[in-house]
Amino acid sequence: LLDAAERLVSERGFEEASVQDIATAAGTSVGSFYRRFRDKHGLLQAIHARFSEEARATADAALDPARWALSSAAEMVAAIALFLVELVRERRGLFRAFLITCATDPVVRAREAELTTYVAQRLAACLESHRGELRYTNVELAARTTLLLLTGVLSHAVVLGPAELDIDDPTSAQELARAACRYVGTELPADS
Repeated sequence: LLDAAERLVSERGFEEASVQDIATAAGTSVGSFYRRFRDKHGLLQAIHARFSEEARATADAALDPARWALSSAAEMVAAIALFLVELVRERRGLFRAFLITCATDPVVRAREAELTTYVAQRLAACLESHRGELRYTNVELAARTTLLLLTGVLSHAVVLGPAELDIDDPTSAQELARAACRYVGTELPADS
């Protein structure tokens, strides 16, 4: 059920994925759905919990300072920015559902805040290993601000759509990466 719901919500959006559609995609019945979840909101909470755990594991692997030891700060920040763009692009309906739910659900909002803090700490460890290339001495603040810059712009794009920022356009994704690099005080090469 979680896999099927995540796939449908990512593709269609939360409002457009009915319980019947989710049950059918999961190869189960509506009754089985309601034996596991009180409603679609309960399902979304479970998806968010699973997503948060997966995001922590991804952050552990992707934001290991050893992974970036031979890269410049610009290469690292740009790669992280482009990874986030791709992740949101692939699951835009799911991220939109998470954003809307965060506004009214204190459990999801608290979990999201914990995840942001965790990822920012991992990013800070990577930036710390490139301190000499950065303009900031407060690496923790720079990491958190960089992450919030990226996720804030992507959230805006998910909610308002391509008229505001088309994340399907490689130029937009590249400019977001460039903005994150400039914030921390480094530059992407002109041909990137």
